[in-house]
Amino acid sequence: MKLLITLLMALVAAPALADDHGDSMSSSEAPVELWVCKYQDDKSIEDLRAWYKDFNVLSDKMENPNFRSWLWTPYFVSELDAADVVVATAFPNLESMGQSMQEFFGGEETGALFARYQTIVACDGRELWMVEQTRG
Repeated sequence: MKLLITLLMALVAAPALADDHGDSMSSSEAPVELWVCKYQDDKSIEDLRAWYKDFNVLSDKMENPNFRSWLWTPYFVSELDAADVVVATAFPNLESMGQSMQEFFGGEETGALFARYQTIVACDGRELWMVEQTRG
């Protein structure tokens, strides 16, 4: 069932990936990474939003900041307890994804930020989907 949930979420994200915002996210196919997460005890979407403020500041300093991120909160899904939030990140292509991930997970400052992320959410599912836009 988690597969169905993430598939539907990836399909919903497709139009947002290729809406020609004037940056590198304008191809018709893009890799989207999905992290299916539950909040740690006493944590909420507000903690995750605060984390993203710091993440965005740090991401702007990266050599390859070419990606977009979304937080998806379930509103109506078949398994309401499957996830509290899905963290979705889209990249222009697989090469750019690899560069961004290597930079994020390989840095000291970014590593400390990711450690803080893990105090907010526990992510049991991590998937990579190639999302293709079929209508603009």
